[in-house]
Amino acid sequence: MKLMKEKDDYSGRGSGFSLESIDGLLLAVYKYTPIGGSSYIELPTYIDRKRGTINPQNTDQECFKWAILAKHAANIVSDKYKYCVSENYRKHADKYNFNGLTFTTPLSDINKFEKNNNNVSINVYGLEKKFQIPKLPRYEVYPLRVVDEEKPNFDLLLVTDDDENSHYVYISNFSRLVRRQKTKHAERVVFCKRFFTSFDDRRHKYKLSGQEALNQHKLICGEHTPILPEMPKEGDCTEFKAWNKTQRHPIVIYADFETILTKTDEKKGAKTRILHRHEAMSYSLIVKASDNVPQELLEEHDIPTESILYRGNKNKTDVARHFVETVTEMAIKIEKLLKTNKPIVSTDKQRQSHDSCNLCNLCKTNFTFDNHKVADHCHLSGKYRKAICNTCNLKLQTPNFIPIFFHNLSNYDAHLIVTELGHDTQTIRVIPNSEEKFISFTKYVTNTFSMRFIDTFRFMASKLLTLDLVTPGLENFRETAKHFVAGDMPLVTRKGVYPYEYIDSWDRLDEERLPSKRSFYSSLKEEHIDEEDFEHAKLVWNHFGCTTLGEYSDLYLKIDVLLLADVFENFRDLCMRTCNLDAVHYFTAPGLSFDAMLKLTGETFTFDGL
Repeated sequence: MKLMKEKDDYSGRGSGFSLESIDGLLLAVYKYTPIGGSSYIELPTYIDRKRGTINPQNTDQECFKWAILAKHAANIVSDKYKYCVSENYRKHADKYNFNGLTFTTPLSDINKFEKNNNNVSINVYGLEKKFQIPKLPRYEVYPLRVVDEEKPNFDLLLVTDDDENSHYVYISNFSRLVRRQKTKHAERVVFCKRFFTSFDDRRHKYKLSGQEALNQHKLICGEHTPILPEMPKEGDCTEFKAWNKTQRHPIVIYADFETILTKTDEKKGAKTRILHRHEAMSYSLIVKASDNVPQELLEEHDIPTESILYRGNKNKTDVARHFVETVTEMAIKIEKLLKTNKPIVSTDKQRQSHDSCNLCNLCKTNFTFDNHKVADHCHLSGKYRKAICNTCNLKLQTPNFIPIFFHNLSNYDAHLIVTELGHDTQTIRVIPNSEEKFISFTKYVTNTFSMRFIDTFRFMASKLLTLDLVTPGLENFRETAKHFVAGDMPLVTRKGVYPYEYIDSWDRLDEERLPSKRSFYSSLKEEHIDEEDFEHAKLVWNHFGCTTLGEYSDLYLKIDVLLLADVFENFRDLCMRTCNLDAVHYFTAPGLSFDAMLKLTGETFTFDGL
């Protein structure tokens, strides 16, 4: 069958070929030794010192059996009898049915043991050497076999020596074994044995802790496959392949929230006091379309390009939900717009240039019969762009997501949004940084299109005020200039000041004058604003005719979002000029810079191992 398949594959690469004869066969036979346990192997010192295992010192090949029975030796005080396989092990052998097992015992045989003993389940873990410390290598534990449903449980460690011999060891204290590789907390910690997620005993106001948190986690964790980071294999190569990311995303959204900081005096643990509860009060967003998106197309699909602002009140406090519903509706419209496919429009000069081109303008390879020349064009406007090869053309797919940018999303705005994303049954995906912080998260609005929430702070790790200062020249504030007249620009192209902690209730928004200078105090920074900033706040209030603190808040928020749009659009322009990559397609600066390195060097890098 394999020969016939090779014959068919060979014929598919050309025409007129036929199989004339088979001149010979080469038969290679390999001995397969499945991974499993055998006789005693000494534990690495790094693992042994953790005192979280019992390593039976057997002289036969039945280490799996002795590792199971070691559970009953765990309470023996004397190490001599705890580790020595003798009567203290054998007297417990009748408690389990070992029929049908082979010794040595491969992982695949553990299913037989579980069927023989319906009341037990077995997890098996391996060891990975991380790096060499003089005289003491460091090891980390990872899952090899984890059950979906835990019964009275055995956790075994499968140790392998330099000669590829393996040995089962009983894990007597799982937390002690893995704690150091996962957390530095001093409190008592319990672990999920599937994902190694840790839960300490520190008390939390709005979530469970310790064993209660672990029990809640287990309700969903069994639905997923155990995780193990997969490193490249020696000899693996990497080169730039992300040609789709060289195309500027047609439409992006920039957004921000303002909140009410309700005062509280709650305690979290022995040393932490909660000063404020943050409640979404208002949001602003702007849809930024690239220059190649025709205005009539935006109007046809009812997609606004003016700044949008929504503020709640004491009777309408569901501001975060209103935001999610608004961007979801926009995303559905944008998906329909991106499906536009206008026929190509080109000039005589462009057609002549296309006909004379011999190299792909993206990957720089020669056109061939199999990888022929294609006229790349913008599907939204119909405009001709360049001559590229068919392989690259197939990679330049229309984006299937709309990016929504916040500055400092991970640390702040995400906490307002994520709880509102479950309003329907569409999929939610996250890239976590920790249990409470996300690098990014994605919400599907249809089966094929999603909203991707991205943090601009992960590209530009500075306050927006600082970023404004490094964006000189009014020509760099194109979006802001569309919403304000020339006389307003000196006031709006610098970061404003805002009395965050003063606004502690909805009623504050109805106040008809700017708060005093001391009302701008930040307990987080432990500082007041300076006189220059306060004078700027008064000037803005008067210049724009604010009549309430709510109107000042709306203006501040609107300006903030416009400045964010201008700063990040300038960053996108810079990336396109220097490396022809659109930052919108990435989640963080390291991902962008790695692809930029691959693209600009044009090199193929080979992994030589650790």
